Amino acid sequence: MLAVYMERSDHTRNLARFYQVDIQPTLFGDWTVISRWGRIGTYGRERQDWFSSLPEARTAHARRVERKRRRGYAH
Repeated sequence: MLAVYMERSDHTRNLARFYQVDIQPTLFGDWTVISRWGRIGTYGRERQDWFSSLPEARTAHARRVERKRRRGYAH
């Protein structure tokens, strides 16, 4: 539904990472925020957090995107 993909690279430090955040509805009427991160070129790790309403999920999504932008990730 609402996916954001960001990368952070610094070749002098051998840093090549990605971060992806997505909001998806569940079969039970809840919402989940799915975060994936890791080294570019790999599947990475995944975390799912469940929320009872879409506004709660959007708030969590926005917080994660902003936190990663502050750490140097960009679209």
